[in-house]
Amino acid sequence: MTLDSSNYSEYWEDKGSLKTFSTPVQFDEFKKYVSSDADILDVGCGYGRVMRGLIGEGFTCVKGVEPSAALRQRLMDDSRELDVQPIENGIIPFKDESVDAALLVAVLTCIPDNKDQDQVMKEVYRVLKPGGVLYINDFMLNTDERNLERYDHFQKLHGTYGIFEIEGGGILRHFSDERIKELLSPFADLEHKKVVYTTMNGNRANGFYYIGRK
Repeated sequence: MTLDSSNYSEYWEDKGSLKTFSTPVQFDEFKKYVSSDADILDVGCGYGRVMRGLIGEGFTCVKGVEPSAALRQRLMDDSRELDVQPIENGIIPFKDESVDAALLVAVLTCIPDNKDQDQVMKEVYRVLKPGGVLYINDFMLNTDERNLERYDHFQKLHGTYGIFEIEGGGILRHFSDERIKELLSPFADLEHKKVVYTTMNGNRANGFYYIGRK
């Protein structure tokens, strides 16, 4: 889910808010570095899927932030006990160095522009305590014919290889190794592994999960 409510938001207030997200969280790996009583922030929490998963894994202080009013309403309709706040103008509404861990699960893929991605990562870094843990799941560039064709087609429109549009008006991005390295450069790597995911539209795609420390 994009964290800049001024851009790309129409899709997430309409068709995108009805999607079922599927990217799995490596909870066993996350628990190696984050205690059950840690203050955890799910950034771009959508309808609360990961928040509920964290609570189910025994984490007791879980909060979420989400810019889409439609997704926040879906979360509240399903789980009124979850603590979720809106994001406005790309700013996470938490104090500096106030959370022990932050998760971004298939969030960056929904933020096509470099400047907006940089803003998100700057905000995440700001709210994490020194030594805080960052967990990311996201999607890498693929080499199958379907993806290569759409990367080439939409590069002409958007100017960046890996950005593409989906039915309903959504704009997404798959990432090069170089771009992911840039985004993660402020953090010390703990784990970084490539995997294959199923997307929200049921397609297989290259991806990764990352755990780092501020």
